[in-house]
Amino acid sequence: MCGDSKFHLTQIAIFEHYLYDPRTKCLKEKHYASIHRAVLVKRGRIIAEATNNYGSRSRGSGYNRSSIHAERNVVKALGNIHLLRGADMYIMRFSREPEMRFVKSKPCSTCQPFLEKCIKEYGLKNIYFTE
Repeated sequence: MCGDSKFHLTQIAIFEHYLYDPRTKCLKEKHYASIHRAVLVKRGRIIAEATNNYGSRSRGSGYNRSSIHAERNVVKALGNIHLLRGADMYIMRFSREPEMRFVKSKPCSTCQPFLEKCIKEYGLKNIYFTE
C-alpha cells in the first residue's frame, strides 16, 4: 500500500478532481461521520467509484450501524472482481469543515486484509490514500 506524498501528476490530478467535485461537497449533507470516496483507475480511466454508505454493513466491521466502507463499496460497484487486475485504487477522506480538505484515509484494520486479498488474488496493482 502506498501512502507517501510522492505522487505522479496523474495521481495528484485524480485526488484534486475529487476534492473539488461538487458531488463530494454534497456528501457533507448526508450526515456521514466521515466522508470517504474510493476510485478504481485502470489505464488512465476511472472504471468505478463509490463512497462509504449506510444500508449494508461490511461483514465483521465491528460497527453497530449498517454501513459499507468505500473500499469495499467500490469493488462492489465494479461488478466483476476480476476487472481489478492492473487497476489502482485511490482512497480519499475529506474533512467536514466548511473548507474541504483531505484528512487521513489509511484503510481500517477490517478493510486492510480485504485489500491485501484484492492485490494477491485479483491483481489490484496499487493503493493510494490521503495522509
